[in-house]
Amino acid sequence: MNIRQLVNIFSISIIILLAGVSCSSNSSVTSGNVPIITSVSAEHTNVYPLGNTRIICVATDPDSDNLTYLWAANDGKIIGSGPEITWEAPKSYGDFHIMATANDGHGNTVSKVVTVTVIVRDASSCCR
Repeated sequence: MNIRQLVNIFSISIIILLAGVSCSSNSSVTSGNVPIITSVSAEHTNVYPLGNTRIICVATDPDSDNLTYLWAANDGKIIGSGPEITWEAPKSYGDFHIMATANDGHGNTVSKVVTVTVIVRDASSCCR
């Protein structure tokens, strides 16, 4: 494991802690079931620096509660809100983790992460 991978793992761990997110219901919850995230997917899993990709969270709630969404990333920029956002890549290369959290409004949350890789642009595709 290289230093970049360790930094990414550490960064996403901090994001999860700061968001106060858990993959099971909060112990202070008085009612309801935990939402279910079926998938979090990126339209493009490889992008160039400062490129972007659409990220979609597919989630349901067993109690039919309306869900709200919180998005976090260890770098880059999140544009938009709701179950679908656009993630703009940073200038640097590597793997970046984008986390979606679904909340049912009763303290029940669930999170899932998708990884997008920022790749080096092929020099032959530039400047002709």
